Amino acid sequence: MNRSVACAALAVLAAVAAPAGAQDWKGKARLDGKVVNEKGEPIAKAQLVFRLKGKDGPTVETDAKGRFAYYGFANGDWDMDVSAPGYVTRKTSVHLSELTRIPPMEIKLEPAPVAPPSMAEAPGTPRDVKAEIVPMIEKGNALLEEKNYAGARGEYEKALALVPDNPIILRAIARTYYGEKKLDQAVAALKKAGEQDPSDTDTTLLLANLELERGNVEEGKALLEKVPAEKVKDPGVFLNAGIVFLNKKNPAGAWEQFDRAVKIKPDEADAYFYRGLAALQLKKSAEAKADLQKYLQLDPNGSQAGDARELLKSIK
Repeated sequence: MNRSVACAALAVLAAVAAPAGAQDWKGKARLDGKVVNEKGEPIAKAQLVFRLKGKDGPTVETDAKGRFAYYGFANGDWDMDVSAPGYVTRKTSVHLSELTRIPPMEIKLEPAPVAPPSMAEAPGTPRDVKAEIVPMIEKGNALLEEKNYAGARGEYEKALALVPDNPIILRAIARTYYGEKKLDQAVAALKKAGEQDPSDTDTTLLLANLELERGNVEEGKALLEKVPAEKVKDPGVFLNAGIVFLNKKNPAGAWEQFDRAVKIKPDEADAYFYRGLAALQLKKSAEAKADLQKYLQLDPNGSQAGDARELLKSIK
């Protein structure tokens, strides 16, 4: 295929423009998507707070269907805090460019940890243990919202001392480590949580994403393959994983993840676009052509439509 066209299409996965000036975060970039809970259900009135180089940008609220959209971002790496009552605030970042559009984001929030309702009835456990734990959990949640990760972890660890190896609290502790960018410790806490509840697919998926994020592609891939397809309802899990594989120049691994996304949701247009990109890198022109055409059929005016048409012209 034409090298310049390929580079243009892949710009959706990479930085393509210089960051905005320090005094102005406004520009012409757009970002849209939705905020959902661990079951994939929309979260209404979630708050998305954006910052560019430490300076406050816009605050956006999701609608009744959990959707958000904003036009007016400058080029650059934007930090995002996504929060909603009853959920753990999620910190993430995204690169935005006025020259290209990224796919709609799907941001999943985890429920704020609480003491399990049956804790007081656990055999051999004092009946007042739940009453002891609740203030610790609530204080930890509040500190987590304030991004006081060490303080939050201290409270969670006090609770964990009373109910050792509780998977819910271990996941909360992993969240504090992730907030501090201590991925090794976050992975260790999640692994321990997974040992307590091997059937918890959410923990497995979190582990997979963390392993991919810290560059352990094979470990991340193995974890994703452990999750039964019927247990995953959100194609975004595999779309995100596939993009990581593409960025790490592993088109075969990327194709597998995008293929899983297609099978979960056959009408997910972006899954076909990215599977087509991976197929092109694997020199599978016929498969790439079919996927790009399918993308245009599903979303002819989508954010990747221009790139898809250019790529189709280049396929012989």
